[in-house]
Amino acid sequence: MAQPSFRARPKVGLLATGHHYYWSQFPGLSQRCGEMLGELRAVLNPWAEVVSPDLVDSPERSAAAGQLLRAAAVDILLVFPLGYTPAMNLLPAVLALDVPVRILNAHRNRSYDYANADTATYLFHEGVCCVPEFAGALVNAGRRFKVRTGAFDDVRFQAEIQADALGAAAARALRNLNIALIGQTYTGMGDMPVDEHRLLRATGRMLVRPEVEEIENAFYDATGGEVAAMCDEFRQIYAVADGVTDEHLRDSARTAVAFDRVITRHGISAFGFYWWGQRPVMTQLRAQSGLAVSRLASLGRPGVTEGDVKSALAMKVFDLLGDGGMFVEFFSIDFDENFVLMGHDGPANVRMSRGRPRLTHLDVHHGKSGHGLGIDFEVLAGPVTLVNLTQFDAGETFKIIYTVADIVPGPVLRIGNPNCRVQLRHPIPEFMDAWCQQGPSHHAVIGQGDHAAALEAFAEAMQFQIVRIGFRESGR
Repeated sequence: MAQPSFRARPKVGLLATGHHYYWSQFPGLSQRCGEMLGELRAVLNPWAEVVSPDLVDSPERSAAAGQLLRAAAVDILLVFPLGYTPAMNLLPAVLALDVPVRILNAHRNRSYDYANADTATYLFHEGVCCVPEFAGALVNAGRRFKVRTGAFDDVRFQAEIQADALGAAAARALRNLNIALIGQTYTGMGDMPVDEHRLLRATGRMLVRPEVEEIENAFYDATGGEVAAMCDEFRQIYAVADGVTDEHLRDSARTAVAFDRVITRHGISAFGFYWWGQRPVMTQLRAQSGLAVSRLASLGRPGVTEGDVKSALAMKVFDLLGDGGMFVEFFSIDFDENFVLMGHDGPANVRMSRGRPRLTHLDVHHGKSGHGLGIDFEVLAGPVTLVNLTQFDAGETFKIIYTVADIVPGPVLRIGNPNCRVQLRHPIPEFMDAWCQQGPSHHAVIGQGDHAAALEAFAEAMQFQIVRIGFRESGR
């Protein structure tokens, strides 16, 4: 199936700095610097909206640039010294902004002809000289930053700044979204409730709380045409097992129409949901929700059963970073082949499927009431980022716990729920202790690809704590 993209487009503030004494001393130097700035913009333009004030070569121009960038509401500030620059040409702009800062220790040239270079050429390549001074000034001002070093054509350098900008843009986007809880959390699960005050502090918004009866009313109001169209959509997406009847499919399609109406009516971008139900119809509305919520996840509106708002938020972050996310829990550990089996029952994200997902009918949903269709598929193999968003030991808002791992091929369970082999890049016993010491919930979210850098930038922009578990690759 086609894979839509919900990636946030970064708005990047590009602050080019210089030393005004040089311009009159070395005619033509400022023009060369301006040409190089244009080349850097060309590197950024394909994936970002770039806001770049005029060259900042005095404290006064720095202050004006800071106000311009603040008014533009940039997601991140990239500071690019065009030769040596005094730190006071930087600080007024930075102190006017409350966004992540990256110092670009970069140049268009990988090298130059030292033996035949004149002073102007040496100054043109001297941006690195002020990077420690910039760093010291920012440390003194209590501002966090990172230095990104490389030539413009360095793939690693480009990937680093793109990940930084994307993470910051995801933070900005998340603050503008409606997050919801429909119903309640699963009875007795001590890790599922979300502290709404933390959400308010993090995003400026409280939970949207549609009534469960809205789902019921929308279920009965669904038209025959809407149900038929949804059935056709499901048959195109899924391989339908022989045990799935037309009635099974119609019930799930009608439920999907109901969820779609309520979620779109409230403008919800991520949600937790759960209820037990005293009347059979209410029990079945939840039990039949797998296809409905999986469909919404594939459309960029992820939902998580058991009322897990925090994991729904984490899934939405992966959407904003450009790759699908799927919520999971630890199923078992294979000590012979050194992997953790992970998956979950109920809704899934078919964007994570390798090949066509399958539908089967489940007479029992383990640990839950009701019966309904189950979704199964082979999860895409390759690098993944495993994330838990927790409120335990998290300060004022939330904490991200994450690791980078790999989904590897091999036999998995065929129980009507997607599951996969996750090979950690750290010894499993040490990983499990370190992961659990951070106060996670029992759910986690798997996102395709290595999103470590973007997650770090996202957490910085959101002012979340962030902890990476497992450092085998760096020897720690």
